[in-house]
Amino acid sequence: MSKVKKWILIVLIFLTCLVGIFIQPVDRTHFLETNYFQVAETALDSLRTNTKSPQNLPIEIGWAKTNITPKYLTPLSGYGSRKDAIAVGAHDSLWARGFVFKNNNEKIAFVTLDALIVPPAVTQQLVERLPSIGYDLQHLYLTATHTHSSMGAWGNSFIGKRFAGEFDPEIVYQLTSDIITVIQEAEQNVSPASIGFVEYESSDLVTNRLVGERGIIDPWFRVAKFKKQSGEIALLTTFSAHATCLSSDELKYSRDYPGQLGDSLESLAGVDFAAFAAGAVGSHRPESGGFGQHDRTRWLAASLTKKVKHSSILLKDNNPLEMVLFNVPLRNAHWRITTNWRFRPWVFQWLSEDSPHYITALRIGEIVMSGTPCDFSGELIPEIQAGLQNANIHLMVTSFNGGYVGYITKDSWYDLKEYETFIMNWFGPNNGQYFTYLIYNLVNIIS
Repeated sequence: MSKVKKWILIVLIFLTCLVGIFIQPVDRTHFLETNYFQVAETALDSLRTNTKSPQNLPIEIGWAKTNITPKYLTPLSGYGSRKDAIAVGAHDSLWARGFVFKNNNEKIAFVTLDALIVPPAVTQQLVERLPSIGYDLQHLYLTATHTHSSMGAWGNSFIGKRFAGEFDPEIVYQLTSDIITVIQEAEQNVSPASIGFVEYESSDLVTNRLVGERGIIDPWFRVAKFKKQSGEIALLTTFSAHATCLSSDELKYSRDYPGQLGDSLESLAGVDFAAFAAGAVGSHRPESGGFGQHDRTRWLAASLTKKVKHSSILLKDNNPLEMVLFNVPLRNAHWRITTNWRFRPWVFQWLSEDSPHYITALRIGEIVMSGTPCDFSGELIPEIQAGLQNANIHLMVTSFNGGYVGYITKDSWYDLKEYETFIMNWFGPNNGQYFTYLIYNLVNIIS
């Protein structure tokens, strides 16, 4: 064999070994056949055995907000195309809004941030700091508005920095402190309250951005109403449209349409406080109404507000209160290269940071909120609702609960070469069905 052929053979062997180190076939084992599903089933069985139905008791509710706009300019989060751009100011302030729900047996906090997500690094700090104020992660429901024009600097990994810019531990500490502050302030003004719920059909304001008319939408604007005996009223709302009225060209901090919506709702007669949580936004974008940027945020907020007739919402005085936090077993995460080939999981782990992955289920009266650690697709909501056993339960699914595992979308779209399904579906396939199964089981357990 000539020297040239020997070198060619050596190079081919080296490349083959290199490919074997980095690349392998996509694992398409159905979740029903996996060990992690058996772990999940065992955990669900334990919850069924040990969870007692909550009592209908008088409930006390308090609410508060605190400004979380950074004290100095940071990178913006939400669009990789901004390439770590630093904010140039604030168009409107960012807030943390919180509730505390209490009865004789339970005390549970709810916090939503004007942020892209609740960063996993913040959740990890909360585990350490919450006990100092009498809470823990099992009694804190986290979510975010998912504005793509909020502060960044909270992701300490290659992937995190692509979405949020250079990491700054001070931002993580401050966000954690703000969450603790808003919980404490909400708890200071709890008083007896009643609870109601309504949902408004809003298909004219949201579109399936993944597959258009081939798919479906979650069209409901959901509104929970809390009224204190003093007469004070708060509204907690969810909607499935991404908070992306503002494009990557916006370089100022902004709450996007959820901020405009909160302001609009608080301008309604009798409403003292309003908060928004991103719903099942994974496949959905907002309609434009023919407007762009901040005109679009105002139009969408006004259009949603016009639907609200809060004075007609029926209220109940005695309400169950309970929360469950369920750690979700998952297969190893990966990035796909082609339809059937992927980088090995260790590559993804090297490029990402540790994140919790749990589902939260919070029952407040006849409302059950389920928090997910992802961009959860609204296409999955009908499947969850079909699995609910209590016809009186009102379901509100939210995204970004303090962990992040990418996008969870309908399984039939898994092999689409799209951002949501190919680039950001890290733990698939079959996770649409898997998460749907877990959520409706958890909701049934506490309802």
